[in-house]
Amino acid sequence: MGPLIPPLWIVGSGAVTAVGLTAPQTCAAFRAGISGFEIELLSNPFGTEQIVARIPSHWRLKRDPARWIINLAARAIREAFLEAQQTDLASVERTALLVTPPESTRSHPCYDHVAPHDLLDFLLATVAMPFHSSSHVFDGGAAAGLLALSHANDLITKRAVDHVILVGMDSLLNPVDLDRLAVANRLSGVSNAQGVIPGEGAAAICLSGRAPRLDDGVSCSILSVAAALEADTVFSENFSQGRAFLSALQNASRYGDADAEPLIDFVLSNGNGERYAALEMMIARSRFYRTRRSKLPVAYPAMAAGETGAASAMLVLVIARDAFKMGYAPGKLAMAEIASDAGLRSVAMLRSGVTSRLP
Repeated sequence: MGPLIPPLWIVGSGAVTAVGLTAPQTCAAFRAGISGFEIELLSNPFGTEQIVARIPSHWRLKRDPARWIINLAARAIREAFLEAQQTDLASVERTALLVTPPESTRSHPCYDHVAPHDLLDFLLATVAMPFHSSSHVFDGGAAAGLLALSHANDLITKRAVDHVILVGMDSLLNPVDLDRLAVANRLSGVSNAQGVIPGEGAAAICLSGRAPRLDDGVSCSILSVAAALEADTVFSENFSQGRAFLSALQNASRYGDADAEPLIDFVLSNGNGERYAALEMMIARSRFYRTRRSKLPVAYPAMAAGETGAASAMLVLVIARDAFKMGYAPGKLAMAEIASDAGLRSVAMLRSGVTSRLP
């Protein structure tokens, strides 16, 4: 993995989170520093107060965990495709759908109703759009979302399709995940200030091999992607030394003959406030970002939407694109840094503007 030549361009986006039912709403809430956090009483242990980021909806819509997250994903997919159809003349028959659902190893309640190998068919039936037969599911959590960029690039470069939609969907607001996090003392609360605030949501981007046809002069291109596997995961006895992230950052920053590290202006991360993730990134960033900077701004979408699991990578890309287009990005070149609990680490280098050249 490394440079995506030609680069991929984001020509559409969609999102459903605790702070917005569309991508513009979600991004506006993030810009304004609004969070979707609320205190909820858990049933196990009964009466325990927990901070969560829940999408407001009628309880009946959530009775089936599989249908709930698939409906969220379908909404984000339609939003992203509609924008791409308007700005880049996207055709559904020439568009592939790549999906990152909750990790199969998590025993997520959605798999009690839909087997992992049936998830794509269920989603396609819900969206009711005839996407290309190369559509595929990537297991591996949030970091698998960026890893899917390489597959999207292959499909577009080989002209199998003209566009690719990447969508992530997840909900940690279920008894299985809440119990798992509570047992490991990973939930944010009175006894753990540096813990996870569980959330839910879906986010999608539509990719093209060319810059948007109808554009205001500010776009978001994905220049490179890299991944590595971390041995010391959140489940191990040792804290991570950031080796996998460092390797992925070094590989993603090599663009042709150039080393892009000195040019990177800011970072977007799916960090969720957890102690393990904070220590890992502190070590990895101190080793990689060696050029002197007065500051290195970092955007954390989880500060608004909570921990969105497998949806968090796409949410990072949705916000990166919005930051470039709306003019609040602190520069032209950014790194997206994504981690999955099981150890996968992925990084993508993003650039604003109508050119794919480095600044």
